[in-house]
Amino acid sequence: MMMTDAELSILSLVAEGPRYGYELQQIIDERGLREWLTIGFSSIYYILNKLEQQSLLTGTLYPEGRGPARKVYEITEAGRGILQTAIAELLREPRSLGSGFELGLANLAALKPAHVYRVLRHHQADLKIRLDAIKLAWQRHQDENHSGDHIHALYTHSIAMMQAELEWMNGFLNDWKERYPGVEQRSEPDTGPLTDPNRAVTQANRQTVSTDPAKMIQRLKRIPPKPPEG
Repeated sequence: MMMTDAELSILSLVAEGPRYGYELQQIIDERGLREWLTIGFSSIYYILNKLEQQSLLTGTLYPEGRGPARKVYEITEAGRGILQTAIAELLREPRSLGSGFELGLANLAALKPAHVYRVLRHHQADLKIRLDAIKLAWQRHQDENHSGDHIHALYTHSIAMMQAELEWMNGFLNDWKERYPGVEQRSEPDTGPLTDPNRAVTQANRQTVSTDPAKMIQRLKRIPPKPPEG
């Protein structure tokens, strides 16, 4: 069974104990999961209903005084088995290669050296701003004592990965300038909406303001979880 990041996260939160929709919304905000998930309030109820239809959750209506009844969700044994298998697979499997950025690197020959340099400088500037945003969010969670094991692992891993990529990028760009002198000065036409490094910083900064850090982190490729053993 294939599950989205949001579905897996909602299932995991309900596995901790019975939850209702609004409570899940609060937990997502309190734990900083908003930085990693693109999910709206209405989407939470859509996911809950979907997981209930798949028999991974059960929902029970409870009266709330004079107000409308509130539906509380609990995980089923099948749901717990699916969750445990999916999480174990995600932690076991390394990042997939040969797609996204790596695929672009494998086809550098399609671009002129100066074009490659400008594209990677754009990437470098954007990555620096994204890293700063993640560091600030991590500091905020530490200040607010939201530093459970999962929060600590999530942020420290992402920061380490982004720092390593920046270190590689800096070295590669320096080497590229030595191999192709003058790439910083050449003005070869671009084939896409790419800009010079200074303007790239402005564009990346504007993007950071308008989006959550969730859209900044590359997602691990989902592996179809095995059905729970009987």
